[in-house]
Amino acid sequence: MEQFVEIGRNMTIIVKQFKAYLKSELSQYGLNAAEGMVLMMMYHKTSHNEGTDNNCGSTQDEIIKEIHYDKGVMTRTMKVLEEQGYVIRDNNPSDMRSFLFYLTAKGMEFKPVMMDILARWNQKMTFEIEPDNLSVSDEVLNKMVINVSNIRN
Repeated sequence: MEQFVEIGRNMTIIVKQFKAYLKSELSQYGLNAAEGMVLMMMYHKTSHNEGTDNNCGSTQDEIIKEIHYDKGVMTRTMKVLEEQGYVIRDNNPSDMRSFLFYLTAKGMEFKPVMMDILARWNQKMTFEIEPDNLSVSDEVLNKMVINVSNIRN
């Protein structure tokens, strides 16, 4: 049972260090970790829709569900991203009580910067870890994500 305590503790340390890293790297662009997380999620969604309406909109609730932030934090985060010109807000034709957020040209132009920040993080985090071990770790972590997602559903 002791080994499972270490898994949780290590995951907590990784998450805290990742947020601190993002905060440090993004501060020069006037962004914080939450704003970076939203942009990453929107880039990920856009990349999975290549060949379609490339810049798919996301509701605030979809973003909250994806990155697991509370509604208050997300409201402030989206307001800042909108004010700084990274996203625009539009009415949601499917639900007039919500809005769709889209990446702007500025938001899309920032993608290579964000990807470089993430690449440097991954390089530092996986330093001196064998590719086979990384593959197993990735597989196990993906399964853990599925398992914990099912706890709340």
